[in-house]
Amino acid sequence: MGKAVFLLHGWLSDGNDFKALLPHLEKHYERLEVITYPGHGPDEDYLNFRGLETVGIVEEKFRKVVEEHETDVIGFSMGGALAAYLASKYPVRKLVLLAPGNKYFNLRLPFSKLKFLLKTIYAYQKALFMKDEERKEELRWKLRFVFRDDLTTLRALKDRWFRRYVRHAYRNFKELIDHVNANTGEINCPCFLAWGRLDQLIPKASIDYLAGLCTNECKVIKIYDYMSHLLLLSPDCEELVQDIMEFLVEGGNT
Repeated sequence: MGKAVFLLHGWLSDGNDFKALLPHLEKHYERLEVITYPGHGPDEDYLNFRGLETVGIVEEKFRKVVEEHETDVIGFSMGGALAAYLASKYPVRKLVLLAPGNKYFNLRLPFSKLKFLLKTIYAYQKALFMKDEERKEELRWKLRFVFRDDLTTLRALKDRWFRRYVRHAYRNFKELIDHVNANTGEINCPCFLAWGRLDQLIPKASIDYLAGLCTNECKVIKIYDYMSHLLLLSPDCEELVQDIMEFLVEGGNT
């Protein structure tokens, strides 16, 4: 039985959520199954997205994969909530949850962003005093990455939210999340949970909630101080990619 990896993207996005990771996965898996939800494909309409119908479609596709392969699951945002749901019901070798959307809208973001800015500005002033040009440039890049991620995330939401059909999509997103939260039990496989401290949408409470459901002694929780909700879509995602691959490959998946 060969190994497969089952990837579940976020709400209002697509498989490009994993673009930075796919070349690495291709080296280690016989099969890569990148799911696209109804209404999320090229030239599709979000009016075709139905919460409970999407859960059923994902579950049916997953059953076919696990019948033929030992399977790892990777889920981002809404896909993370779906991934946790699958892992609590079916045999999964390893589970990777990236900013899972079991809880959403990060009300603590303004405080986290202010804390980040104060910390970074203080470090920058210290680098100026010490005439540390390398450190100054590193801190400048951190600020650029974070604010570019903010603009990308908020622009995407603005472009899509103010279209009538996205309100329909949101109602179905909430229906999906409510359903998987009510039906996700203990998760017994090894788990890797990642979250960016500057996430604009998902609070850390979502990570804490799922960490409490993961009963396997192999449970890795990584908080990335300078990352936002984009995670693998961020230009500064090399550390995250490396951490994911180390988690997946360790234990013989080579």
